[in-house]
Amino acid sequence: MPGFRFPLPALLLSFFFLALHPAIAQEREDSVKNVLTRFMDQWHLDAAEGHHAAYIGAMSPEGVYIGTDASERWTTAGFSRWSKPWFDRHQTWAFKTVSRNIFLSGDGSTAWFDELLSTKMGLCRGSGVISKRAGGWKIEQYILSATVPNALMRQVTSLKSGNDSLLTPYLRNGIMNPQQSLDLKPVFEESKMTGTILIFDPEKKEYYGYDPAKWDSGYLPASTFKIVNTLIGLETGAIDTGHVFRWNGEKRRLPQWNQDLRLKEAFAVSCVPCYQEVARSIGYDRMKQNLEKLGYGSMDVHPGNIDLFWLEGNSRITPRQQVDFIRRLYTGKLPLSRSTIVAVKEIMLNESGPGYTLSGKTGWAVRNSNNYGWFVGYLEAGKKVWFFATMVEPLNRDDFTDFAGTRKEITLEAFRRLGFINAGQGVNGLPKR
Repeated sequence: MPGFRFPLPALLLSFFFLALHPAIAQEREDSVKNVLTRFMDQWHLDAAEGHHAAYIGAMSPEGVYIGTDASERWTTAGFSRWSKPWFDRHQTWAFKTVSRNIFLSGDGSTAWFDELLSTKMGLCRGSGVISKRAGGWKIEQYILSATVPNALMRQVTSLKSGNDSLLTPYLRNGIMNPQQSLDLKPVFEESKMTGTILIFDPEKKEYYGYDPAKWDSGYLPASTFKIVNTLIGLETGAIDTGHVFRWNGEKRRLPQWNQDLRLKEAFAVSCVPCYQEVARSIGYDRMKQNLEKLGYGSMDVHPGNIDLFWLEGNSRITPRQQVDFIRRLYTGKLPLSRSTIVAVKEIMLNESGPGYTLSGKTGWAVRNSNNYGWFVGYLEAGKKVWFFATMVEPLNRDDFTDFAGTRKEITLEAFRRLGFINAGQGVNGLPKR
C-alpha cells in the first residue's frame, strides 16, 4: 500500500520468533525423547526386578516381541504366557543400556529406536517401534538380536549352519517351536517307523509336527476316504445312518468283514467291500460332482475305477489337505447338510474317556512296494480341539507286524509329548501301553 511502513519493532519481533521456532521444536523433541528414554529404562528394570504385569503392560495388545532364536516370535499375549513362569521363578533377565538412539515421527506420535545392551549373552542390540496411545506410550515391536563381530562371523555361521538347516523347514511351515516338534522324532524311531505328523491348533493358529517336508507330498487316501465316502453317501441318499451291509457269504480278506455290518460298524472295522458298495451306489456323476464341491485333495475318478480310485491309481491327498478337510468338517464349513455332518462326526468317534475324545479314521495303502498308513482326525480335550494327520511307513519293508496299531499309537504319543494329553494315559484314560 503506498505510503505504508511496517513498524520496525513488530518486524524485529517476527524475525525473533521465526529464529526461535526451531529451538522450541528441538526442545519439545528432546523432552519426548527423555520421556521415552525413561520409559525404556523402566521397562528393562521391570524385567530385572520381576514385575511381570508392568513389563507386559508396557507393550501394546497387538505388539510383537522377537527374540534371538529363529523360532522366537511372540505376540504380546504369547510373550506374556511364555515369560510368566520365568517371572514367577524370579529367573528373569537384566539388560543394561549401553547406548540408545531414538527417532520421532513428524507429529511426535511414533518413535523408532535402536539400543545396545549389556546382557548375559554379551552385547546385544534391541530395536523397535513405540507409539503414543490413549493410555500412554506402548511398545508395538521389539527385536532383540545378538551381535556377532565380523571377524567371528565365519566361525559362528559354521557352528549354526546345521541347526539352521534343521529348523528352516519347520519355520517355513509356521511351527513356532521347532525344537518341540523335533523332539517327536524318537516317537517314530521307537516304533521302527518313518513318516510325518501334522497337528493344527485352531485357537492359537499354530502348527506342530514332525518332518514338515512331507506335509505337501501327495499320497493315496486309502481308507481315510471312508470319511468322504460316508459324507457323500448320506448326502445323496445312497445310504442312511441305519444302513446295514449284508454279507453274501463269500470269504473276505479280514474275518471281521465276514458278517452283516451296520454303517458305524463297517466304518470302525474299515470294511473295504462295504464302502466299495457305497461308491457304486453313489455313481460316477454324483461322486465327481461332490468331490469337486468338497475340495478333497486331487481324486482321479472315472467310471472304470469308481470303487477303487482311493485305494490305487493316481488319486492323491497331502497331510496338509487332510487336516484342512477335517477342520472344515468339524467346524461345519463343508457345503453339506448339518444332519450329514453330525452323523459322520458321530461315526468317526474312536475313543472317549474323562475329559478326552478322539475321532478319526485310519488308512493303509502301498506305494513303490512299501506299506504306508494314515490316521487322520481330531482330538478334543475340554474346550480345546486339535486337528491331525499322521502318515507312517515301516523302516523295514518286510516288518510291519504291528503296523495297524502303530499309526494310532504314534499319534497319541505325539500328543502326550506335546503335553496335550496326560503323559501317563491314553486318550481313553487307560494307562498307556
